[in-house]
Amino acid sequence: MSNDTPTKGFSSRSLFLIWAGAAISVAEMLSGSVLASLGMSSGLVAILLGHMIGGVLLYLAAIMSSSLRTSAMESTRYSFGIYGSYVFSGFNILQLIGWTSIMMLQGSRVLNQITTTLYGYSNPNLWMIGIALCISIWLLFISRQHAQLNGLVVVLLLLLSLVMGYRLIRDLSINTLEGAWPTVTFWQGVEVNIAMCLSWLPLIGDYTQHARQTRRGPFWSAVGYSVVGSCMFALGLGLSLATGSSDIALMLTISGFGLASLFIVFFSTVTTTYLDVYSASDSFMNIWPLNHGKVLSLLFTFISLLIALLLPMDTIEPFLYLIGAIFSPLYALLFVDYFILHRPSAQSNRWNLSNMVLWGLGVVLYFLMQAFLLDVSNSLLIFLVVGGISVLIKRRQKHV
Repeated sequence: MSNDTPTKGFSSRSLFLIWAGAAISVAEMLSGSVLASLGMSSGLVAILLGHMIGGVLLYLAAIMSSSLRTSAMESTRYSFGIYGSYVFSGFNILQLIGWTSIMMLQGSRVLNQITTTLYGYSNPNLWMIGIALCISIWLLFISRQHAQLNGLVVVLLLLLSLVMGYRLIRDLSINTLEGAWPTVTFWQGVEVNIAMCLSWLPLIGDYTQHARQTRRGPFWSAVGYSVVGSCMFALGLGLSLATGSSDIALMLTISGFGLASLFIVFFSTVTTTYLDVYSASDSFMNIWPLNHGKVLSLLFTFISLLIALLLPMDTIEPFLYLIGAIFSPLYALLFVDYFILHRPSAQSNRWNLSNMVLWGLGVVLYFLMQAFLLDVSNSLLIFLVVGGISVLIKRRQKHV
């Protein structure tokens, strides 16, 4: 989407703030609250380990697009060929529309609960429409032309979130009741953290392809997301333990911040979600190049709004696992070809059938591991297994 990007590209500071803003969201806090059964210490270790692994993967995806000067989905041509990249662009568009719908739905529910409790006013659909309109305004006028304003909002969101979390956790004792939350194992907790990072792998390159500094830009993008994402997961975990609930609206309501709570939820939803619809248009243009990126982004925003209004989702964990199943083997193969084997690019080919087969086997293996409930991080194991098989096969082919 070069027509929507400043000719000078993104500075490292801008990229840090963009990806810090992506991490400040209700979804991150809700996912952190899922880890409450682990307790504070084990939960924090799972958060840090998951985001450390996820941050490394984000950096690799970011630096690949930065070095090749290609969007995230265009970079998949390196290992899968042109038609292969079309397949993954289609999957990416679907997951981005899904994420946008989920964020609109979650944001509107939390906003509605806050206004109902504080002011006695309830209209979730109006909040949803308001979020969609603000995303559209952000896309058209703020995200590129006024990047400093976007950065200022991100900094305010982070400060308010941390102050609110500190105040709540300081004033409330940590709840240690057993069975108050769904039980998760340590590695399931790590997997939730990695899967959240994985959901951004097919997006981060859309920004770092325009980084002014090809190495520092990707580095600070990954740091921005993984550090702030860890804070938001930890905030959700701490608030859940302190209140004995995973109800984010309840946590924010009892915080006593009132309008600040509304500001955090509304604008964090916007600063996260506009990245999704922007990248959805980038993925579409990998299939069908157009010169109307903003129009496409607005169209995807409208489609996501309709889905959120008509087909509400109650939980995001299954969605995160689906993303892990699709994109873990994809990036395992991509990273092996580019960083380890340094294979010649397949982007001029229609297909790379061997990699497509390996990817399909990786997807099946992911779901098999889930079915047998192995107490491991499925995404991490898929990277190791699929990546290892790819190295063995391709090195053997090279020596035959």
